[in-house]
Amino acid sequence: MSDFVPRRIYPPYHFDIEHDPHGHWTARDRDGLAGGIFLTQKDAVRFALAETGGNRGNIHVVRGARRLSGAAR
Repeated sequence: MSDFVPRRIYPPYHFDIEHDPHGHWTARDRDGLAGGIFLTQKDAVRFALAETGGNRGNIHVVRGARRLSGAAR
């Protein structure tokens, strides 16, 4: 049996989930390697979970993120 153990080529993603000024949720890797814009926080988190292999420790929801006021919608 071989002693070969594959190593990750890229470090794991670390995502920040935020609400942007336009009313969308963004999931952005801290190194700028991956990300997306989503309609709901749930969708942004689901994307980040898929990209991190389900590792919730690499996903951070930014509390107090910028939000639109009711008048601006």
